[in-house]
Amino acid sequence: MYKLSKELINILEENRINYCHWKSNLLLNEALNGYDDLDLLVEKKDIYKFERLISQLGFKEASNPSIGLNAVKHFYGLDTKTGNILHLHVYYQIKTGPSWIKSYRFDFEEYFLDHTMYHESGMKVPEKHIELVIFVFRIMLKYSKLNEFILISKEDERTKKELEYLFIDIDEGKLIDFLNIYFPLVSKDNFFNYIKIIQTGSLFQKYNIARQLKKQLVKYNIYTMCEEFYKNTYQLFYRVSNKLFFKQKKKLHSCGILIIVAGLDATGKTTITNDLKKYLKKNFTLSLIHFGKPSSTFITYPINLAIKVMRKQSNDSSLRSSKQTNKPKSTLYIIRQLVLAYDRYSLIKKIWNRVSNGEIVICDRYKSEEFGVMDSRRLNPDDYSGFKRKLAKLENNLYNKMPQPDLLFYLTVPVDVAVQRNEERIKDGKESEEFLRIRHSENQSLTYKAKEQYKINTDEDYGDVISNIKQMIWNKL
Repeated sequence: MYKLSKELINILEENRINYCHWKSNLLLNEALNGYDDLDLLVEKKDIYKFERLISQLGFKEASNPSIGLNAVKHFYGLDTKTGNILHLHVYYQIKTGPSWIKSYRFDFEEYFLDHTMYHESGMKVPEKHIELVIFVFRIMLKYSKLNEFILISKEDERTKKELEYLFIDIDEGKLIDFLNIYFPLVSKDNFFNYIKIIQTGSLFQKYNIARQLKKQLVKYNIYTMCEEFYKNTYQLFYRVSNKLFFKQKKKLHSCGILIIVAGLDATGKTTITNDLKKYLKKNFTLSLIHFGKPSSTFITYPINLAIKVMRKQSNDSSLRSSKQTNKPKSTLYIIRQLVLAYDRYSLIKKIWNRVSNGEIVICDRYKSEEFGVMDSRRLNPDDYSGFKRKLAKLENNLYNKMPQPDLLFYLTVPVDVAVQRNEERIKDGKESEEFLRIRHSENQSLTYKAKEQYKINTDEDYGDVISNIKQMIWNKL
């Protein structure tokens, strides 16, 4: 069990929050260890206290408005021991049915919460007769939608195992009373026939009986037939297009964030940015960009293409972006730096708009405040006059207009370690030892502007390094 899961159970118990983990309790131990989300039902009177308590544990709310449901929220917390994220799927009303639209609201939350027991983990769960009824109805209602039918059919084995689990030590008398009180149109025989259909029914039988059940549960349906059709069609279109094109997940309510991972060559930037991407992208809308290698814009593409061709045909080092102290800069070199500054500015402006709309953006490298070093201003206007001076000012102005990141990690490592790492890297066109030593020498002690920044020595245990970075990011989100 995650350390965070244990802390969650303890704090809810100590503060007498009326709640339970209301479904999928067969795999509750696995869910408490991050395998799946935790589905919590919380009594309405405890909502404010519940949200205040979980915020003390570091949980943060996130949502995707295109697939959100009223009275159903998502919270995410960082388990500091493992560096993994725990997802709370919190219900303030019992909403169920087809996964995409949850078209049924069972308005007996009080009964649910008044009939709970303790799971071996210490978490409160509903008594078996309640969970069995809701589980059977959930599965049957999914059979009524073609898109849901395909998804649920892939989980037949898990469904049968869950039925077996729910039948263990069940009180049949309570089961029948529960049906009589809240589902009077569903007889005992009907109910056990539904179970048989789930276990052994044909595709046609499952669909046909699911339609019958919908009629028996009509009092709990919160949508008209037309509304249900519209919502299901919309969700189908959105989810398919999102999977193929938009790649949207949830956005944190605490707003977006621009995270920079900067540092010299072979300090671990690529490894760390990729690990951070895996850490956050599972749950949140996230972009990973490279500041040093921006794509050309529509305006700069022809210029960059021409420069690329010229670089291949010429040995003139003035076409390159390496540091050239005490050497005259050609007009072509100055234009190259201006174009690069424009491409970088365009990239940052675009991702800054995403951050302002709630996205998380991780950027590999960023501009420093020095002249003539990597990823930064190359042109000091004081070194030029006339037309060249105007171009230098334009380049400087583009860098000056770039926003300060919310969080910046500057990675460092002794140059000998960087050389050794570089030798071990599998990378096309990787830097020579001479180039690496010169690069480290030229770019030592860079200064950055950021709302918060940390210097990270990556020559320490990597597990500790990445864990500390994750914790600092989570605190800032």
